[in-house]
Amino acid sequence: MEEKGYIAITVSGKIGDEPIKPQSVDIAEIKEMINDVETFLYPGRAEKNERPHIAYGLEEGSARHLFYLPISAVLLFNGLTTEIANRGTAGFLDYKRAEIIARFQQKAKEKNLEISFGSSQSDTKTLTITKDTGYYNAAANYINTEMVLYGKINNEGGNNPNFHILTKEYGTLVIGATKKQLIEGEKRLYKVYGIRVSGKQNLADGKPFDLKLIDYIDYEPAFNRHELDLLISRAAGNWEGVNDVDAWLAEIRGGSNG
Repeated sequence: MEEKGYIAITVSGKIGDEPIKPQSVDIAEIKEMINDVETFLYPGRAEKNERPHIAYGLEEGSARHLFYLPISAVLLFNGLTTEIANRGTAGFLDYKRAEIIARFQQKAKEKNLEISFGSSQSDTKTLTITKDTGYYNAAANYINTEMVLYGKINNEGGNNPNFHILTKEYGTLVIGATKKQLIEGEKRLYKVYGIRVSGKQNLADGKPFDLKLIDYIDYEPAFNRHELDLLISRAAGNWEGVNDVDAWLAEIRGGSNG
């Protein structure tokens, strides 16, 4: 009979103001965790049908999800998670496995969690996912981008500093920012502003996400006479050597109209 071991996925963080503990984990989250681990280890239908017995437990230490299974599966889990950490990406994995890691990453980002992976084979973590890591599914479904957005700013603040901006093109977007960026300068809440941001853009529908503020841009939809006069004066210098403008234009067009 094959030796047994376990893999451990520890979820740390807070729900509201309370640290996560086993009693705060909903059964829907447990079900999702179990399904994800099963698929990560055995992604194919045939593999799932033939997989060994897996037992589950939830322990203290924030919320520590334990899966007891044959040592060969533990070694596979260790190898894959270690390689993800070493490469800094899950892009080399098959689609199903990469998608599971991307879901862990999205959950860590949205809820400010730390999700760490370990096992009975080692005292050290093989992989740690936080809001600052970038283990998204890199199967060419988004591009990194930098863009300018215009809209009304609302809902500033939060445990993870951010604000919402209501745009005409994309609806409401969440923009990550530093406390300094939110506090400095005039009050922007409920005002229309332009912002320059970096982030990702979905290739399917074009919608940006995971956005971070670079800087603000004063929004001036009104016509600016001074700027126009300045541009005219700069352009006027290019005409100084043209004595007969009409003749010059006729020559450019290929002959006179006479």
